Amino acid sequence: MIGSADLRNLHVLLVGGRPASIQILRTAFGLLGMKQMTVIAESARAIETLRGQSFDAIFCDAAAEPYKNMSFPAAARRATGILNPMAPLFVIYSNARQRQVEQARDIGVTDVLTQPVSASTIARKLQAAIVAPRPFIAAPSFFGPDRRARRAATWTGEERRTRSAKKTKVTVAETQSVAAATAPVPADMAFV
Repeated sequence: MIGSADLRNLHVLLVGGRPASIQILRTAFGLLGMKQMTVIAESARAIETLRGQSFDAIFCDAAAEPYKNMSFPAAARRATGILNPMAPLFVIYSNARQRQVEQARDIGVTDVLTQPVSASTIARKLQAAIVAPRPFIAAPSFFGPDRRARRAATWTGEERRTRSAKKTKVTVAETQSVAAATAPVPADMAFV
């Protein structure tokens, strides 16, 4: 990691749909020493708060109610008057499917957390979002962190592996009789 941020001084917004998700996050933040938390259950109130106050990070339960026909994460990025639309935005799912993660990424979410989530996972994701944020993309159909994941090359030395395909000669033995080749397969060996 490039550096580290003092997570104890961060001011985070928790937007909830399910009280259990918010309680899990509050407990994890407490373990990390974070004391500045604003918890809002309704999306409309959360958007109004984002218009008047800036937060270091936003955590949203996936079950949070929509705001004006937009999911809360989309509204937090695109609604007019938001003070910091580039704040790290995390969505927490009770069980995220790949399609849900892709949808969250496509509306501008910084990262997705899946329950059960540990305080160390939250700390690692917050550190990554604050210390080395991805560049933001502003396009007509997308506003959020760059969706392309980049992995730094860890090896800087000479490449010693060969990448050319080796030619292999394949021979087929003609030892089976026609009767053996056409015999029925026993039930316990049948392919499903």
